[in-house]
Amino acid sequence: MNMIKTIKSLPMAVAAAAILAALPLPQGVSLSGKAFAQEEKSYAEQAKTRKVPAMSLDIHKKIQKAQEAMDLKEFGEAKEILNETLQSSKINEYEKAVAWQLKAMISYEEDNTAETIRAYEEILKYSDSIPVALELNILYGLAQLYYSEENYKKALEYIKIWEPRTDLVSVNQLVFIAQVYYTLTNFETSLEYIYRAISEAQAVDTVEVKESWYGMALSAHWELGQFTKVRDVLEILLINWPKPQYWIQLAGVYQELGDEKTSYSLTEAAYKQGFLDDKPVQLVNVAQIMLARGAPIKCAWVLEKAFKEDRVEKTPQNYKTLGQCYLMATEYEKALKPLSAAAKSESDGDLWFQIGQVQMQLTHYKDAINSFDAVAKAFEKSKDAKEKDKRLTAIMQKGQAQTELKLFKEAHETFDEARKIATDQKDKRMITQWRNYLKAEEAREEMLKG
Repeated sequence: MNMIKTIKSLPMAVAAAAILAALPLPQGVSLSGKAFAQEEKSYAEQAKTRKVPAMSLDIHKKIQKAQEAMDLKEFGEAKEILNETLQSSKINEYEKAVAWQLKAMISYEEDNTAETIRAYEEILKYSDSIPVALELNILYGLAQLYYSEENYKKALEYIKIWEPRTDLVSVNQLVFIAQVYYTLTNFETSLEYIYRAISEAQAVDTVEVKESWYGMALSAHWELGQFTKVRDVLEILLINWPKPQYWIQLAGVYQELGDEKTSYSLTEAAYKQGFLDDKPVQLVNVAQIMLARGAPIKCAWVLEKAFKEDRVEKTPQNYKTLGQCYLMATEYEKALKPLSAAAKSESDGDLWFQIGQVQMQLTHYKDAINSFDAVAKAFEKSKDAKEKDKRLTAIMQKGQAQTELKLFKEAHETFDEARKIATDQKDKRMITQWRNYLKAEEAREEMLKG
């Protein structure tokens, strides 16, 4: 979260104008040029708190010449004039500060942050000879500059020098300080400043509370694990800036707080408003929520729509979820296609077993034989007891399907195979029962032929 992105937000041009406007000039001399006309009265009044030396006529002429070159964007010439001025044996500290201020302006125009910082810090060497207001501007400006260079500790150092000395900290300055503390992972102090900024902004009509301020508070509370506060901030964001991500985040926070009912309701509301259409994971989550809330057919509708609109990838897991939704909704025929697609992609023995059983229930015996073959193959070398049992059951059910299809020879072979691998007496008895049924069906078929 980077609210202060570039040094372009710095009031360097205004600050430069301020120092020049506050200059004690030789009698009868006035300044000209773009930067000299701003806020002359206010800064001149603030300069009274510190005695500022006068500028000599000779230095003034050099400064004015440098300013004229700057107005023409001839920065190389301006720098030569200023360097020459700084080497003068008769220049006083105030005049040096003015020259360095112009060098800071040039560096700013050239997007040279490092040189701008250097120039500002040179000015501070002569802080006893410049207006207090300007010194404070430079201190705050250095904090912003160091922040833009990702030197956050140095930025905070200058803030700690500047803040106790200034009479008024504006709302935007409070936000900046909050950002510095946040970046340094001092979330508690960051929250103090951001809430102070929000409170002061709400107290006046001329300052608009910004969404990003609450965004910073939200992130800080989240980092601190203060989920109740996260919920409160998200509700404010949702009311004032109703964006899709706030619905999703608020649903997640309610889930974190153990309020699943509200979490599910928010997620479903976000889905119905189309806020999740470009979020595949969330769409699948909605389907799973529908399933968990006892509405499996709605789960299937959500996924079918998402597949149709290519909003969710047709992965084995997503196909499996769709199939399970149809199964729980007792839509067995509709369940088979997605379940089979999932099982083929994953060679899932458990899933093929489930598919085979559904096919048996629907009297799709030929398909069931193929499914049970897949189960037997998947678990053929397994040493897991449950998987071995499932393999035996699949072979037995394959024999049942063959019996129903009157494939008597094949059924005998299948039950022979089952008998060879059966170790439990219960399974052996079951195989015997099926053999007896098979023989009865063979006899019945022969009788019908005769």
